[in-house]
Amino acid sequence: MSPSGEHHFIPSDGLRCIWMTAGILSYQLCDRAYDCDSCPMDAAMRKKFSRQVDAAPVPQLRAAAPETLRKGFLYGRNHCWAQHSAEGSVRVGLEPGLCLALLAPKAVVFPSPGQQVQRGQTCLWIVLDGGTLPVEAPLGGTIRRNNRDLGDRPHLLNSRPFDEGWLFELEPNKNAIEEAELMEMEAVAPFYAQDEARLSRLLGNALQGNRPDVGVTLADGGQRLQNIADILGSSKYFSTLRKVYFAG
Repeated sequence: MSPSGEHHFIPSDGLRCIWMTAGILSYQLCDRAYDCDSCPMDAAMRKKFSRQVDAAPVPQLRAAAPETLRKGFLYGRNHCWAQHSAEGSVRVGLEPGLCLALLAPKAVVFPSPGQQVQRGQTCLWIVLDGGTLPVEAPLGGTIRRNNRDLGDRPHLLNSRPFDEGWLFELEPNKNAIEEAELMEMEAVAPFYAQDEARLSRLLGNALQGNRPDVGVTLADGGQRLQNIADILGSSKYFSTLRKVYFAG
């Protein structure tokens, strides 16, 4: 119900805005088929979160070696991991190579507890300076709880992706784990390495054609550039990141 006492009607084919799904907006439908990149509402919300988020050290982008993956976890080609948790639920997160490439996430927009999700369905969004990245569920099930610590400390995605930086827990559908075709770390490592190499190659090509006016830098007595996104610009870095990891 709205503050004025009116009930909001959501059409059967209506798409809830990700910010409505997160409970941040009381009512907002999406008319862009989740094309957040060109949405002025998404840009405004990202700007708001960029002001509110606590500052955290920005990691340097580097390739994540296969040994950074952990045994006891199952991994999907979409760079998510899954691990059996207490009471038969499955905990889901992002593997460290992708988390490192996020550089400095501003916020995480979670699915709603009780929400049914299917494998490959976008169910969570990560807010960066340059745009909003959609994350697909690696397997189908019912969302049981979200990691609300990420709401206050989204940089845990970078620093603790297997520990405090997990995303959500779900109760899997029958045979969901088998149907998800998840892999052990030894099998998935080559796929992750290919994506990281592609990202490095695209960023290198972008740098070759990018000679921006970076202003006063350390050599001039000014501020040191923190990472490659500072050089390319947040929008260009975001579009490159999405092309590699979120094109599907």
